[in-house]
Amino acid sequence: MTAKQASATRTMPERVEIVAAPPLALALCWRGAELVRLDLRRAEAPQLPADASPEACAVHAALARLAAGEPAEFPRLPLAWGQLAPFTRTVLETLYGSVGFGATVTYGELARLAGQPGKARAVGQAMARNPWPLVVPCHRVLGAGGGLTGYTNPHGLELKALLLRLEGALTTTAQGA
Repeated sequence: MTAKQASATRTMPERVEIVAAPPLALALCWRGAELVRLDLRRAEAPQLPADASPEACAVHAALARLAAGEPAEFPRLPLAWGQLAPFTRTVLETLYGSVGFGATVTYGELARLAGQPGKARAVGQAMARNPWPLVVPCHRVLGAGGGLTGYTNPHGLELKALLLRLEGALTTTAQGA
């Protein structure tokens, strides 16, 4: 088995739970007791499986608050931090613990917060590898001038702007970028 195949096996989910509160949905992808990935999607209808885990119920409640424009802190979840490369883990853990609801940070500021000054581009690459969008809030990371840049979700910058608007964090400067 190659290193790439071994890595894919470690992140392949055993179980998936989808929760939705329009306009957003999250697929919680579990491997054992850890979340290996969250897939952020657009949603047309509410969804919460009858047999949803307590974590999925808590995520659904936070999504519903966010969709209603209310402050929404996502619950602490059993994220599979060990699957990440050390630099990516450091940057994502810093973002997770430092940039709360309604706040934003630039790639350069996040690099400094993570103890990696001057590594804004590497921070951008770490954001692109974030397996837990929304919960580890990579949408809160902006370009140097406060502009919307670099959101790798299939819905792109439009979804990043929506998330920031829902949090009340989209400034005129960022919106015009």
